Amino acid sequence: MTGPTENKIATPVLVGQPLLDFVKALEEQPGFAAQLSQNSLFTALQNHRDLKGSPVTIPIPFSQMARVSETPNTKAEVPRLDHKTRSVSSTFLSFWDYHEKYLSQELTPTQVATRVIESAEASQEHEWIQPVDKEDVLRQAAASTERYQKNQPKSQLDGVFMVFKEDQNIQGRVNSSGTSFLNKGNPATYDSTPIHNLREAGVIILGHSRMQEIGWDTFSINPNSGTPKNPYQLTSSSGGSSGGSAAAVAGGLVPISLGGDGGGSVRIPASFCGLYGLKPTAGRVSGYGGSEVSTSVGVVGPIATTVDDLALSFSIISGPDEKDPKTLVQPPFTLTDYHKTDSLEGITIAVVPEWNKEVEVPAMVDHITSFVEHFKSLGATIVEIDIKNSEIARAAHSLTISSEMNSFARRFPEHRTDFLPYTRAMMSLVNESKTSDYVRAQQVRGAMMTQMEDIFGKVDLIITPVTSIQALDFPEGSLENGMIDATSTSNCVKFASLANFTGIPAINVPSGFNNDKPVSVHFMANWYNESLLLRVAKICELAPGIERRKPKVSYSSRHLEPASI
Repeated sequence: MTGPTENKIATPVLVGQPLLDFVKALEEQPGFAAQLSQNSLFTALQNHRDLKGSPVTIPIPFSQMARVSETPNTKAEVPRLDHKTRSVSSTFLSFWDYHEKYLSQELTPTQVATRVIESAEASQEHEWIQPVDKEDVLRQAAASTERYQKNQPKSQLDGVFMVFKEDQNIQGRVNSSGTSFLNKGNPATYDSTPIHNLREAGVIILGHSRMQEIGWDTFSINPNSGTPKNPYQLTSSSGGSSGGSAAAVAGGLVPISLGGDGGGSVRIPASFCGLYGLKPTAGRVSGYGGSEVSTSVGVVGPIATTVDDLALSFSIISGPDEKDPKTLVQPPFTLTDYHKTDSLEGITIAVVPEWNKEVEVPAMVDHITSFVEHFKSLGATIVEIDIKNSEIARAAHSLTISSEMNSFARRFPEHRTDFLPYTRAMMSLVNESKTSDYVRAQQVRGAMMTQMEDIFGKVDLIITPVTSIQALDFPEGSLENGMIDATSTSNCVKFASLANFTGIPAINVPSGFNNDKPVSVHFMANWYNESLLLRVAKICELAPGIERRKPKVSYSSRHLEPASI
C-alpha cells in the first residue's frame, strides 16, 4: 500500500448561517457534494486498485480465534479488588468510597441517592445527563440499602451510581442516540447487555448521558439533546462522541460511566476530561441493546475516575453473550498481575516517533517521555517502531465508520431534515463514495491487522498520544446549530482510530495538565490483553508527580458527607 492518502475535507470551520447554507448547497447541488467528496478521505482509496487480500469486517484475527477455541467460553467471575490496589485520592470519589461507607453503615445508598439526585438536577445547566427519574433511582437505592443491611451486597459496585451513553437501552427510558426523533415515545423494554450486567451487580442506574448525534463527530455539540460542557472549562468541549459520559464522571456526579468507542469516542472524552477510558477488544463487550450505528468498529467501554473503577466495571460488562455472536470468541477476562506495579521486567513497550511528530501540543510528547523514563526505571525494555501505512489506515477507517453511520442514518428518510446540519452534511458527502471503496477499506483493515499481529509478536505495549489536541473551545455560534471542523476532528481521531479499525484494545491514561487543561497518554495492546493495559494504567496512576486536579465544576463533595443527626 503506497501513495498519498492525506486528503482532508477542504472546508473552513463552519458554524451558524454559513453552516446552514453549506448543508443546503450539498443537498440541493449533488455536483457540489461530489466535488467536495473527491477531496476527502472518503475517496482516498480510489487509486489503490492493487490491494490484495480478503475484506475483513470483524477485526479479530483467525489466529486469535483459534487460540480462544482452546479455552472455555464462559463468563468469568467478577473479581473482588483488594484494598492493596487502592489509590487514595482527594480529587475524585471512587467506588471504594461509596462501598466502604455502605459497609460501615455510616451511610446508606438511599441517603446518598437523595444527594446524587440533587446534584444531577443542579448539573442540568451543564447538559451532562438527561433528567433523572427520581422515583426509579430511589427504588434502586432502597433495594441496595436492604442488601447492605443484610450484609449481602451483590458486588463491590452495589449502590454505586452510573450513567450511560444515550445510545444504550435502559429499560423504561428512550434510546434516542442523541437525535430529536429516534424512539420518541417508545421507551426501551429491556436493558442492553452491559447495563443488564451492571444492574445485576447492584449498580444504581442514574440514567442517560448526552452525546454527539448518532456519534458522528468528536465534540458532542448537540443542540437537540444538549451539549455537555467540560467541567474543567465550561467553554470547552468534553470530547465525543461520549462527551456526557466523561463530563458526568469528571464533574463528580458518578465515579464511572459507559460510553461507546468507534473511533476514539471513549478515549477522546476521557482525555479531554482528565479520566481513564478503556476501548476493549472487538467483541469483548456485547453490543446487544445498543443502537448498532457502527458495528464493525464500535465497542462499549467504561470511563472512570480511577483504574480500579475502570477494571471492576469492565470485568462486569465483558464476557460472552449469546445475543451477540461476536462475543462468543473470547477468552475469560482476568486481572492477572494487576497488582504487580513495582516492576515491568520482561515487558517491551514501543514508542512511535513519527506519530509523536504529528501532535499539535508539545506537552503531550513530554508526558509520554516522562512515562517512558519511569517505565525504564521499573525494568521495561523500550523500543521504537514505525506503524506503516498509517495514513491509508486512517482514510480506510474514516470511510468505514462514516459509511456505516450513513447507512444507519438513511434508515430514517422521513427524518432527514430532523438530523442536525453536521449529520446531514456528512450524509451528503459519504453518499458520493462508492461501494468498491468500502470493500477496499476492509482489505486495508486486513493488512493492518496482519501488521499489528507482527508488531505484537515483538512488543507488549505501544505508547502514543491519544489525540493531537486538547479540549476544543466552542467556536462562537456553534452551540445553536452545531459545527463542521474537519481539521480538529482529524486531530482528535488520527491516533485513536487504529485500535477501532484493527480491533485491538486501548486505554487512555491522564498524565497531568497543560494550560489548565488535562493531558493524557495512550496505550494499545494485543487482542484480549486488557489485563496488561489495566496493569500499566495502574502503574501510571501510582507514578510520582502525576497531577490530578479537581475540575472547576464538581458535585461530589456532598455525596458522602456524614449523615445529619
